[in-house]
Amino acid sequence: MTDSMIDSFANLIPGFGSYRSEQKRRDDDVAARSYLVGRLQECKRDLQAVATQLLEGGNFQAISQAEKLRSSIELAQSKIRAAVEGYSSWFESSKVDETKLKKVLELDNDLVAVVDKLQHEISRLSKDSFDTTSANEVVHHLKERFSRRAELLAK
Repeated sequence: MTDSMIDSFANLIPGFGSYRSEQKRRDDDVAARSYLVGRLQECKRDLQAVATQLLEGGNFQAISQAEKLRSSIELAQSKIRAAVEGYSSWFESSKVDETKLKKVLELDNDLVAVVDKLQHEISRLSKDSFDTTSANEVVHHLKERFSRRAELLAK
């Protein structure tokens, strides 16, 4: 049996076509969040490399700042990883709010841009110039944007 024949049969079952479409959106949501979690893991790895240099130089105050930033990134990463999958279940209305989906997509794109900015801020850190203020602000913005995304999906 070909995939198109299976699709044809599946579309004969009432509600199954919209279920598959909703499942695809849920899968896309999980993939987007997994991507963000992976990128944040890269940020933590890069931060750890700088923290190792700080440790070797004996800059314990900067190590404390690095740990606070790492902890904040970890919290954001955990919230993103543990978020409830977006969109409705099979048993809810099959009507999709396209405006809401567009806003979620815009937020997802913004989240990627925010993580890009965080990566940039971390790359600027060095054992000679270690100020985490900008990076902490970016992490705060990331948490706010992700909370907004969660609010949209909860409506």
